[in-house]
Parts: sequence; C-alpha cells; structure tokens
Amino acid sequence: MANNKRAFYGIDLGTTHTVVVKATKEGNDWKYSKLKLPNIPISELDDIKETELLPSAVYYAKDGRVIVGEYAKSAIHFDPEHVYINSKIDLGGRLNQNTIDEHTPQEVTTDILKVCFSKIMEDGGANANVRISVPAAFSQDKRSDTENAAQKALFDLGYKELKLVRTTEEPFAALINLVINESQFIDMIKSDNNTIMLIDIGGGTMDIIISDISYQENTNSLQASTPYAPAKHDEFAGAKFDYELMKKFMKDFLNHYELFEREVNSHDKTILEKRMLLIAEDAKKFLCNKENEKRTYDFTCDFEGLDIDLSEKTPFKISLTKKQMDITLENLLNNRSNFNAQQSIKNIINKTLEDNDLSPSDIDCIYLTGGMANYDQISKTINSIISKPVIVADAPLFCTATGVALSLVIQTPEGTSEIAKNVKSQLKNKSSHSNQKATTEEISAKNTETISKTFIDTTKSVPINADTLNINISETKRMGMSYFIDVEDNMPVEIISKDETYPCLLKKSDIQLKTSSQSRMNLILYEGQNVFDCNMKILRQKIVEFNEMVNVGTTIDISYKIDANKLITIYASINGEAPFEFTTEEAN
Repeated sequence: MANNKRAFYGIDLGTTHTVVVKATKEGNDWKYSKLKLPNIPISELDDIKETELLPSAVYYAKDGRVIVGEYAKSAIHFDPEHVYINSKIDLGGRLNQNTIDEHTPQEVTTDILKVCFSKIMEDGGANANVRISVPAAFSQDKRSDTENAAQKALFDLGYKELKLVRTTEEPFAALINLVINESQFIDMIKSDNNTIMLIDIGGGTMDIIISDISYQENTNSLQASTPYAPAKHDEFAGAKFDYELMKKFMKDFLNHYELFEREVNSHDKTILEKRMLLIAEDAKKFLCNKENEKRTYDFTCDFEGLDIDLSEKTPFKISLTKKQMDITLENLLNNRSNFNAQQSIKNIINKTLEDNDLSPSDIDCIYLTGGMANYDQISKTINSIISKPVIVADAPLFCTATGVALSLVIQTPEGTSEIAKNVKSQLKNKSSHSNQKATTEEISAKNTETISKTFIDTTKSVPINADTLNINISETKRMGMSYFIDVEDNMPVEIISKDETYPCLLKKSDIQLKTSSQSRMNLILYEGQNVFDCNMKILRQKIVEFNEMVNVGTTIDISYKIDANKLITIYASINGEAPFEFTTEEAN
C-alpha cells in the first residue's frame, strides 16, 4: 500500500540489469533502500521472484504474454528467437528500420520500465518522484527513445500522478554517490584538492568523467565539479566482453563437433549465439567472484531445437578458467595490435587524458563503477596506465541508481543540508582516526593489487569542521558533442558547440546556410566531435517543400533550443517566414 512519505526514486536502466533505489527521509536522516522488483513468471507453477537486480530481458510469448526478468532470460534455452536482451545498446536506431525483429528496442525498454513504475507506485504512490539515468555516451536518438519509452510506460499504466523528472547522466550520478555515500571517500576528502577519474563501465556503455573535488577551508565547503570533457563510448562495455567469450565458445563448439562455420545455418547460428551470450555472462559473473578465482566454470550445453544432428558426438561442455578468460579478453583491455583494430580500455583512457591535456600524474585517484567494476583485470589495466589508487565502488551495480535518487534529493530546499549531515556523521565516526595516516596497505585491503601509491597527500591534509560543512556538487551543463547541419549534402557546418550549456531557450545560430533549390531544401543533422569526426552520426534528415518559389542562394536562418534532457529542437526559416521545426524527437 502506498505511504504518505515523500520518496525519491532513481532508476538505472541497464543493458544487463535494471535496478531502482529509493531515498526517503527518516527522522533527520536520509535513508536509501533497493527496491525488489518482480520477475514475471512464465508458468503458473513458477513462483514470482523478487530481486534487487532485474535482468533487462523481455520474452514475448506466443500467447501474447510479456515476461520480464529472470524467467525471460531462461526462455533463451527453449525459445531464443522471442527473447530480447541487451536492447539498450540498440536504442536510437532510427536510420536502420529494416529489421526482422518483431519488437523494437524502445518497446522492450517500455516493458522493462512498466515493471519499475508498477513497483514504485506500489511503494510510493502519488508521493513518488522518479528520475532515470542515461549514459553520457547516449546520442540524441538514444536519449529520446529512453524518454519516449518512459512516457509510453506511464501512459499504458495510467499513472498520471507519477512525477517523472528529467534524466541524469550515469557518471554524474555515480559522482554524487561517491561524494555522499561512499565510505571510502571519507579518507579521500582530507586532502584539500583532488582530481578524480570516474570510470563507469556497464553492460552496454562506458563513460569517463574527470572531476575536481576540493575542500575550501575558508568557507568549510566541499565542492565537486566536472570541468573536463567527458569520454563517451556507446560501443564498448561489458557486452563486448561477453561477445568475445561467446566467439571463443563458438569456436570451441565447431571444433568439438568437427564443423565448418558455413555448415551452421543463420537460424541455428542466432540460437547458438544467444545461448552462448547467456553462458558468457554467467561465466564472467562466476569468475569475477574472488571466491571462485581458482575454480573452473563448467557448463554442459543443451542444443535442442537445432537443425544440426549432434547426437553422434558427446555433449559439448564449456570449461573456462580465470586465466583463460583473461587471455580471451586481453585485446579489450590492452589492445596490443599495432593497427589499433579495435578499442581497448587502455587506448580509451589514454585518449581521455590526451583530449583534456592531462597526464597520468595529474590524476589523484580512479573511482570504478558499473557492472564490470568487479573484474579485477580492469583495475590492473587502469593501474598500469595511471599509477594511482583504483577504488572500486562499494556497490558498483547500485551506485548509479543511488546517485540518481540523490540527484533528486539535493534539489529539494532541505536536501543539500540534510545530505551534508550524512557526510558529517561519517566524518565524526572517523574522528578517532584523524591523526592516523592512510597507508597503501590499509586501502589495499579493500582493493587488492590495485593500489600503487598512498592516495592521501598528508602534506595537504586539512582539518574539516564537520558541524558546519557545506557540500556543493555541480553538474556540468555542457552538451559534450557538437551538432552540425548541411543542405543538399554540402560540407556540414557546426551550429551547436559541444561547449554549449543546456537547457537553453530559443537561440539564433551565427551560421547562415543558403538554399540550393527554388522549391525545396534537404536538411541533415549530424552529431560528432568535430567536422572531420569519422564517427559522426546522422541524426535526422528532413525535406522541406517551399510554399512559394525562392531564389537559389536565399539565406536559411537557423535557431535552436535545448531542453533539460539535452534534446534539441532546430528551427529553419527563410525570408523571415515562420520557421520549419526540426526536432531530434521526430521520426524520419
């Protein structure tokens, strides 16, 4: 039954798992709790499981039922063609409509969010305020699809009273959690100024932000800001690691049954890949658990439903050790190829430092979050580049959702001061140790083999007055990507700089385009780092027919506005007439 307490909910809509964290005020303190989300059963004989980690999987049964969660994942073993996993990666695929899939990534996202919203309504009712995280790596289309999926879920459920606030970028949410909710951070803030590299590597995206966290003694204030350009990678994350393991399993499968790849038809290949991706995820989870590092992951495969007759051979068994997994994933970590054939964590971190005119010595500490944070080889790789402490989040799978909930709390009138009390309390609890130095060995007890140098610079150590401490966490409101437009396939021209702040009201662009036709114009909108960016993405194309003939070379005036979710609306006007609206939410 809904309660009367004001509650704030953060949803981390993940590629692999989805989690919801609630923040409520209990007395004078804010408390955080993880909601247990229902895993919808397939059969009436199955129990409804409630888990804090809801698998982001949806099974569309032949009888029309929609199954979300753990049971949906299990359906991969008997009906893989109707199970959708990793759909978050494919959000925003507006220019690739030719697909054999019956259900779009946006539809899958909607069905996952329905489970979250239903639980939130049951738990918080009309007093609920909700925000959803999105990766900083998300393009305009992916952001738009996420927001539209959320609105569709609320509409389908009839939850008009639920207050869905704007989205928050995942690395910024993790930064809020770091400052406010990480016990490891208390030792860190004893230094007056720190530069933190926050790496959030989840199932489908990888974000890196560099934050300055400083303590101002004259005002007794703790400030965290993100003055550097974020690194965004929406094609590099945990799913890529799963894919590499899946390729190994497929190779071993073909060798075991003495098959050539061409002998496996596309239907069987799809089924095998989905099943092996599931096994890869399970194997990775098993071997990343420190208790299992010396063990071997074993799985005997069931390949029923394939067109290939495998009965004459012994069943195929997957056996994987931690060392074998590390070797398989080596290129994704270090990429020792001279041709840079694929990205690696090592290359991404070096590029992030280079883009911000920083060197490894400028970084004081690395904070690692996300679903891949528990894979120790990532910490070791980072430490080989930046010889500074790598601190893994206390709860890497939940810190983003917690930060999202906290991002709502600190916007309330009493929120910032109340949250500061939590940090003060932690500081006071550690006051008995204030004269002790934090050593490498002490920190390494939590982060084995990831620390090469003591984080706290005791020459800068300053006393903090916990009773009057002020906390200020500022989100950098910069677009992060530049936006370009052209007419009739000419060279794209930048209309919105990556340094533009958002939200912003209607603003006229300095550039002026010219018409190349008397009767129409074809506007194309791009997103990228610069005009020569080889990874520049086409976001929209719009053909506009003129009401009257115009002279070739007539000026096209461009204006734009950006909302709180970073979504852009562009207006194109000719001869001072009413502008044509060109929004990033508009389908082609």
